[in-house]
Formats: sequence, structure tokens, C-alpha cells
Amino acid sequence: MRARSTLFTLFGDVVRPAGGEAWLTTLTACMDALGFTPEATRTALHRMSLEGWVEPRRKGRYALYRLTPKGVDRLEEAAARIYRLRGADWDGRWRLLVCPSASRDVALGRALRWMGFGRLSADVWVSPHPHGDRIEALLAEHGLAHRSHRFLTESRPGPAEAGRDGEDGRLTSDDDIVARAWDLSELRDAHLEFLARWQDVEPPTEPRAAFTTRLRLIHHWRKFLFLDPGLPVSLLPPDSKGEAAAECFRTLYEAVSEPSWAFYDALEAAAPGRPPDTPLPSSRRPDASPFAQGLAALDTRGRVPATPARTS
Repeated sequence: MRARSTLFTLFGDVVRPAGGEAWLTTLTACMDALGFTPEATRTALHRMSLEGWVEPRRKGRYALYRLTPKGVDRLEEAAARIYRLRGADWDGRWRLLVCPSASRDVALGRALRWMGFGRLSADVWVSPHPHGDRIEALLAEHGLAHRSHRFLTESRPGPAEAGRDGEDGRLTSDDDIVARAWDLSELRDAHLEFLARWQDVEPPTEPRAAFTTRLRLIHHWRKFLFLDPGLPVSLLPPDSKGEAAAECFRTLYEAVSEPSWAFYDALEAAAPGRPPDTPLPSSRRPDASPFAQGLAALDTRGRVPATPARTS
């Protein structure tokens, strides 16, 4: 775990649902529980502020931090990229992007993978999902908005092609497209690693231990944001371990939720910049956490993790 990425986890799953901003003393205490020094936390916050992800607010001698709109958009995009897309019905069509520049522009290629595109060849990228204006915005950002070599279309392997052997390189089926564009064996190995690490963990009830378990669990789960293309369930191989990993995550996340909030609430209540007897916000917004949003989309029971109201 690194301080910068851990702070993203902390802001996304705790600070934002709890009202949007936190005292610097609260942030450093949370990070201390996870093994980071106050100096490492302040340095990471400073860098995140310079990069436009968070912004400070002074209140007397003390400081509070919140995500900027850019930071909020980044977390919400992460939730949408995997969880909301997978929860949507697939229309059976593939979106093809022919863009030679993506093979030379490392940042563009990384952004396309982040959005869930796979690479069929040096110049051709594919996704089962419609991305609307986000593709146009991404290409414009990389100076490709008006290039003639950029082409976006939709395609679907026809029934007549399903029995061909593909010796001429033709993509003959949906499975063929998936196998060519993504290495799902790496994702399966990562899910197995996650299960080995977390499925037998006894949920702690002591607040500090519950909090550190929750943050480490989420931090590990966040890695799938970069590995999982968010393919519809109908396109996943039979030996996929994604649903088992999601159920493991959900079970432990729900079990440590309430005691972990007790730890955070105590830190916020004791923050030196908070006026005496000022009550904490009376409720939380679980929908503000991209990780809770993800569980809602993956949960066949159709609910997000229970998040109890605070008591003042």
C-alpha cells in the first residue's frame, strides 16, 4: 500500500460518504492506523492537491480536505467502468475503434484499457459497451478529434461465421473476440489470490481493527479496477472467479462496516478544529462510495451494504 493510493481509498469509501471532508488530524490518524507516518500523509496530500485531486480548506489554525470535482469524477468513473457496465444487459454488439495513434501513445492506450477496451491488433480496439461521448472526449484530449484515421463502428459476428475455423484470421465468435482482446487468465489468478487472502478472515469487532481491515480489504479490491474490463457475465469464461471474489468482499465489508465507522467517528469528534459539542452529520451516503455502488451492481440481492446512521 502506498500513501497516495491509500488516501484515494480513504476519501472514496469513508470521507465522501461521511460528508465530503475530513480534518487533517483525522486523516493522519486514519493513515497512522494503516502504518503511514504523519509526514508521509501530509506529503501525499500535498502532491494530490497539486495534481488537482483534493483541495484543502482552512478553519482557523486547522485544515480540512475534500475531493475536488476531478477527484470525485475519477472515483465515479471507476465504479461505472466495471460494476455498472457489468450489471447492464449486453445488446450483443461490439464497438470497434480503429486508431493507429493508440499503439504509439502509451497514455491513450492505458486510458482505453481503463474504459474497458481490449486490443484486437496493433490499431484495432474493441469493447462490448457503448461509451457515448466519453470516447470523443478522450480522443479530443489526445489531439485526435479530427483525424481521418480514427473510426468508430459497431459489429457483431454473424451466425454464418460461427462455424468457420478462423484460419484466415477472421474473428468467428464472441469467445474468439474475448480471447484475442483480453488476458482473462491474469484476472482469474488475481481473483483466486483475493479469495486466498480474505475468505477465511474472521471479521474483527474492535473499532480500530475493523477500520484497518476494511481499508486494506477495499485497497486490495481496488486493484480489479485496473485488471477487470467489466465484461458482461455472458462473455466471461465458465471458470471465472469474479462472482466468488465479489461475494467474499461483500460479506467481510458488511461485517466490519459498523465498528469501522465507530473508529472514524471518534477521530472526527475529537478533531481539535471542531467546535465543542458540534454534532457529527446524522447520516451517511453509501451511494457516494464507488465501492458500495459496485456491490449494489454485483449484488443479486439488489442492495448496498447496510450503513447505520450516526448518533451524535
